[in-house]
Amino acid sequence: MLRKISFVIAGCVLWLAGWAMGSVIQVGSGSNTAGLVINFKDGGACEFAVKFDGAVTGIGLLDIVQANTSLIVEKQDFGFGEFVDGFAFNGHANSGYGNGDDWWQYWTSDSGPVAWKVSMIGASDRIVKHGQFDGWVYGRATAPVVPEPAGLAILFAAACLLLRRTHA
Repeated sequence: MLRKISFVIAGCVLWLAGWAMGSVIQVGSGSNTAGLVINFKDGGACEFAVKFDGAVTGIGLLDIVQANTSLIVEKQDFGFGEFVDGFAFNGHANSGYGNGDDWWQYWTSDSGPVAWKVSMIGASDRIVKHGQFDGWVYGRATAPVVPEPAGLAILFAAACLLLRRTHA
């Protein structure tokens, strides 16, 4: 009986962790909305729906999110534009350049979080429009992955079924 309670508690914790990192976080105000996805090297990911009026740059999206959440953005200004050097959010953090793909890669999409392209311009120069997405990925040269809250719940359900079969 105690074993079943432990599994239920562990499942709830996993589900809540997945939900917290998988739900879209609404920030800002205005009539336009753009998406922002950040993928950390440890697999952590977050997604923001950023509301704004008028024109906003990729750096502007980050500024709105940072002003309204616990997101920490490390930037360096080289005079010709700002360079993003690190992010920290909800216990996930990556900063600086390591080796290979260990650096923050900037991706954009004009049609939602599906048709990603590596940006050929910096976030300081990109003008983000309603419905577009910006993505940041550390540690791999692949497109951003939008976090899905149901993933952990499905894995937990499958593990419970497997445990039930092996202990029955």
